[in-house]
Amino acid sequence: MSEYVRANASQILDGLLFGLGVLAVYLGAVFTGALIRSLGGAGSKGLTAAGRYVQGWFYYLRGDDRDIINVTLNIIDNDKLKFDTIVADRRIWFVWPNAYRQSMIRGAARRTTEDNPVIAFAQLEPPPNTFAGRLRRRCDDLAHDLLASVKIVKDGKEQRVRLQREDDYKAVYGPLISLVSEKCTSNDAIDLALGRPMDEYRFVIALTYEKLSDRRARHLRAMVMWEQSLLNLPAECPRFERKEHETRFRTLQVIARQYRAHPERFGVVNIWRPKDLYSIAPVAGGETMRVRQPQGAP
Repeated sequence: MSEYVRANASQILDGLLFGLGVLAVYLGAVFTGALIRSLGGAGSKGLTAAGRYVQGWFYYLRGDDRDIINVTLNIIDNDKLKFDTIVADRRIWFVWPNAYRQSMIRGAARRTTEDNPVIAFAQLEPPPNTFAGRLRRRCDDLAHDLLASVKIVKDGKEQRVRLQREDDYKAVYGPLISLVSEKCTSNDAIDLALGRPMDEYRFVIALTYEKLSDRRARHLRAMVMWEQSLLNLPAECPRFERKEHETRFRTLQVIARQYRAHPERFGVVNIWRPKDLYSIAPVAGGETMRVRQPQGAP
């Protein structure tokens, strides 16, 4: 055996070195692949972080952040404008997960003006008169029939029908109504279901994007106000704590005008309060009068 090893030592050594070389190449390939994946992941995260930084810097310069929304309660009490936050700042993708819906809301925010900060969506276009317009409308209808239709069975016959598209205003205000209801109506709604006497109040929700002349941060704001107070706003601007709050009152005036003309373009949430706590009666100027009821009163 020793003679065989001495005679073939060079071949054995070559085979051993070849195997070690193959192992080294394999381990190097594995290490290089892991390194490249790590660098690629770090690079993509770095690019994402840099992109967010640049976007934040751009929004900072413009005083603009259409990715933020909050919900505020607006109150006029003793001829003074007051506010309270019902839902703190949230990213719009937490409120509206649909990315296409988010782009619609951002586009509507861009179209708002200083005189009309209320979010509005484009209405259906009238039938086109040109050949190109009719051809485009026809192509849109064919695509709609293909992508937004289902087969149903009616009277024993199978037929294909087109699904009705959800109203944009209902789709946008639905999650906002849910947020306000979650914060404000849970316990009282249960009491109402159990038969406790309740007073019902309607609160209007308006999605706004105020374009201001100064550099105060601008973002989407869902403004909530008691319907009776909204429809009975005072003619003169009430007192306020800060100068920029004067813009908020002008926004409320715009909301009141549009709500009278198109109430279907706003959200409405019903709030219940026990009858035996207090009664609320609207008086002139949008102010309210609270009368404490005695214990045990009906």
